[in-house]
Amino acid sequence: MNAWGPYMLNHVQDLGFRAGEFTVEPLSDTEAGRVLDVLAARLGAETDAASLVPDGREADLRGELAEAAPGLSALAAAIRDRLETSHSGVLIRRAHLGHRDLDTRRRLLYALAVCMGAPTATDRIDRKVVWDIKVRPEMVRTGSASTFSEHADEADFHTDTQYFPNPERYMLLYFAQAAACGGGRSSLRDARCVREALERSEEGRWALDLLSRRALPFRIPATFTSTGSRDAVEMTFATVFGERPSIRFRTDTLRRGLAACPEHDTPEVRRALAILQAELDDPARRLETFMESDSLLAINNHEALHGRGAFADPERHALRIRIDDGAPQDGARQEGAPRDSAR
Repeated sequence: MNAWGPYMLNHVQDLGFRAGEFTVEPLSDTEAGRVLDVLAARLGAETDAASLVPDGREADLRGELAEAAPGLSALAAAIRDRLETSHSGVLIRRAHLGHRDLDTRRRLLYALAVCMGAPTATDRIDRKVVWDIKVRPEMVRTGSASTFSEHADEADFHTDTQYFPNPERYMLLYFAQAAACGGGRSSLRDARCVREALERSEEGRWALDLLSRRALPFRIPATFTSTGSRDAVEMTFATVFGERPSIRFRTDTLRRGLAACPEHDTPEVRRALAILQAELDDPARRLETFMESDSLLAINNHEALHGRGAFADPERHALRIRIDDGAPQDGARQEGAPRDSAR
């Protein structure tokens, strides 16, 4: 069968740390055409795929896609099943989309995401679903690049949208063009493995306990605040470890949150975060790999941290879609802070 189907997510090998490598068969032109027809009927044939926004009718669209494109729907179910059971990261070395134009690739990835759940808006201003991870030179020059997706520097281990009360369950990363310099290598850490490692020592157990009980401030990057302005100060208070999500973490949003809320920046919090960071920095307990052009990485964002090495090629380009599964999550609160409290 020349389509994505229930048995077309083929397991190649386990890569360690609950990450696995898989292959898929190409999506047939017939099924791809039906997907595009469904999207055109729903969204309009002239709609720019880079500007797609959530419309609240994703469940209906999911049903239409399941009928028109059963192979695509089955692939989405297979990826989701893997991310809920055996793996926190699914690596597909070749998605067989590279021969299609970029707009079509965006549409097909969006359709795959809809079949997995409800794709969400990346930012609060433009509310784009398909986000371009690409160096933005002007923002880098002016120092206004506030998130990893806007610059070429190293991205430390983090979970996505840890700075919002309800981080999305899943994330798709499609590599439209890999860095020709060989940089930008992707890395993964599984939250279960991190917990197990911390539980092996007394200080690790202490840090795990504190970071499971103490709600800390994660500062929302300026790009993703309600106004999008550089001086906006908005925070989400949540624990690093929990049930759902199992982990939320990002060094810079925590550091900026603690700077804006110094009453939370205590010696024991610093010590606990340092213990966690030392564990995350252990090169022996991480997966690192180079994602080629036309590769796809699906992540359970509640169960895995991901990172990226620095790169020099300004043409490196990835597409990201975050997907909500609709299930309840641990409590977290979001609030602003007085402007003069930001440092």
